[in-house]
Amino acid sequence: MEQWDAPVIDNTAVALLHAYPSDGHIAAPEISPAVPKTRAPPSLRRHGIDHFLLKSANQLVKNLPWPLQERIHFFFTFGRLPQVHDPISFNEKVLYRKCIHGDYPSYTRLADKYAARAHVASRIGENYLIPLVFDTSDPAALHSLPRWQHTVFKASHGAGMVEIVRNEPDTRQRRDIVDRCMQWLQTDYSRTAREIHYRDIPRRILVEEYIGDGIQAPVDYKFHMFRQPDGRFKYVLQVIYNRFNTRLAMTFFVNNLRDAFHRIRDDGRQPPCSPDLLQHALELSKVLANDFDYTRVDWYIQKGRIYFGELTFTPGAGLVTGLDRGLDHLMGNMWIQRQLPAKCRLAGMRRAAMN
Repeated sequence: MEQWDAPVIDNTAVALLHAYPSDGHIAAPEISPAVPKTRAPPSLRRHGIDHFLLKSANQLVKNLPWPLQERIHFFFTFGRLPQVHDPISFNEKVLYRKCIHGDYPSYTRLADKYAARAHVASRIGENYLIPLVFDTSDPAALHSLPRWQHTVFKASHGAGMVEIVRNEPDTRQRRDIVDRCMQWLQTDYSRTAREIHYRDIPRRILVEEYIGDGIQAPVDYKFHMFRQPDGRFKYVLQVIYNRFNTRLAMTFFVNNLRDAFHRIRDDGRQPPCSPDLLQHALELSKVLANDFDYTRVDWYIQKGRIYFGELTFTPGAGLVTGLDRGLDHLMGNMWIQRQLPAKCRLAGMRRAAMN
């Protein structure tokens, strides 16, 4: 018998397809960790059938209701089903916010990279904003820009849609950038990772000044802010180096800015800004995060100045990996999440299933 050694789709997915009853509640099926995997033999892979099966399986999952998709993606990421209704870990609480209950109109307004600028200016002052060179809902208007060098093009309505322009582009390169911006504006980012609050963000292209040194990407300072019932904050600072490298280096600090709790591909370095600037960024984060039980507030600190990055309400869409040393559960415990009464949860799940 021929050995099959290329995984295609776990039979667990088939079991999960039966986990969505007609009443809208997702029940967790009994699944053994030793469920066998369906694998394609090498003879099939050589004819491209392996790729076809993968593509078909992915398309099948995309056509399922969002809450069920969440469970499937979570299972294949972490090897277990999430406790969506009674979340414990940080990732599970992100899923709860996505699927069951959240202040979605506020998330929409503040996750909008253009609208958030006015909010930040009103709360802490416009001097923390990266200078805006141009903004438009018509990418063709970008051709009127007199200078493209040292700018950053980004879309207002999602993540990952960024183009850094360090040198002045030629005509063909400008056309390619404009075409890319047009593709971004055609993207419904809410469907990328099932984050409903991105759906109604007006789609615009922002052109900001590039604040890096031209050699390496600015260090990214992400403050995970957990507002406690007494109004104080617990927090986790996530510092990301090599932002545009495929192998990111990260350091996590828990409720302090000196002693690292966890490192990922980090050689022991410390944040390259002064402790006073880092403390100031923390205090600014408290102001911007004060309206929510959890918000992630992102900053860049360059040449002695603090620049606002963005506000994020569902980091990693609830599939954040690398939260080791118990960090996923530690952050879950720090998050005192506002939750619906049990009798209201079914209605929340039904709304999510309609997306």
